[in-house]
Parts: sequence; C-alpha cells; structure tokens
Amino acid sequence: MNALEELPPLKHVIDKAGLRASKRFGQNFLMDLNLTRKIARAGGPFDDCDVLEVGPGPGGLTRDLLLAGTKKGHVIELDERCLSILADIKHPLDRLIIHTVEAL
Repeated sequence: MNALEELPPLKHVIDKAGLRASKRFGQNFLMDLNLTRKIARAGGPFDDCDVLEVGPGPGGLTRDLLLAGTKKGHVIELDERCLSILADIKHPLDRLIIHTVEAL
C-alpha cells in the first residue's frame, strides 16, 4: 500500500483541524475523491514530471496528483491553517515541496 493511501480520509483531517473554506482565500475544498482522481488523470501522465498546484488547501487534489506519479509536487499555499495538513502529506513521501508565498 502507498504511504498516501494510508493517510486518514480528507474529510476526517478537515474536521479534526476545524477547517472551513474561507471566502477570503476563495476556497472550495474538493472532497469527492472520484472527482479529484478524474482531474489528476486528465492532466497526466505525470511520470518524471514536476507539478505546480496553486492553493491546494488541505490537499485533496494534491494527494491524487502525487498518486498519479508526479515526480515532485510543488504547492503554493498562504492559508496557515492548511500548512500542517500539507506537512502530513509531505512527511511520508518527501516528494512534496510547500511554498508559503503569494502566487501572483
């Protein structure tokens, strides 16, 4: 089993963190795993590719991009509430690089 597949379900992580989408950041958390997998597959194949994701929030799509074979995932996230959740995704893989800068 892949280390990403062993992470707790995204809904559980969001609920545990008390995280709610913020209008300030224009957030809309993708919770439907079928949708995130479909989006990741549509952008692939990612073998030996680096991927940049702006505003990953709690990392629903991030997980599936990494599962799709992304060599290195770069995420740009300003919302401090999401950083520890993203760090949990980063920890087992060491294929995720978190940037806390303004994307513009």
